[in-house]
Amino acid sequence: MNGTNETAKRGVFGVVIDPQSYLNIAYLLLALPLGTAYFTFLVTGLSVGFGMIITLAGIPILLLVLGGSSILTKFERWSAREMLKQEIVQSTWEPIAGGWWARLKAHLSNRITWTGMLYLLLKFPAGIVTFTIVVTLVSVTIGFLAAPAYTWASDSVTWGDWEFDPFTWSWIPTLIGIPMIFISLHMINGVASLSGKMTRVMLGKV
Repeated sequence: MNGTNETAKRGVFGVVIDPQSYLNIAYLLLALPLGTAYFTFLVTGLSVGFGMIITLAGIPILLLVLGGSSILTKFERWSAREMLKQEIVQSTWEPIAGGWWARLKAHLSNRITWTGMLYLLLKFPAGIVTFTIVVTLVSVTIGFLAAPAYTWASDSVTWGDWEFDPFTWSWIPTLIGIPMIFISLHMINGVASLSGKMTRVMLGKV
């Protein structure tokens, strides 16, 4: 079941009371700090590992990066299933028998090993985009809704014989902010749906 699609079925107004909308917001906001951590881990580990490979000390570092990447992709797969309600079929790569060398070769030959690592690297720029979209939509909507609150204590503006009271007119942005609640949540759910599809394609069994 795709949680974002289920939210869409609730209609234009049902999106506000659907808990999935707020799970989507949390998922998209977490993408930036997680993406930053993934990017730092992979870039640092790969650069140090390849830089020291001539001394053979880089091999265990690269294996550590490979193992860490596998754990992180499993976490991303789990979070997409739990938070975005995406159906992601996990590919099993470990052979039944053959020892660690056979398991390593099977892991290296698995598509998800490399698409997963690419996914973790892309999580950083994607996280910047999703974080910016969510923060912008939420802050602008709240700003419109709260216009009377921050103009209530404002002084009137006098220009000649004309006097302008910002509090009186502040209800106009509030009226604009009400439909923006629904518009913003639908846009956020759309972004979450795209994120979920990217996770399913790159981390799921095809």
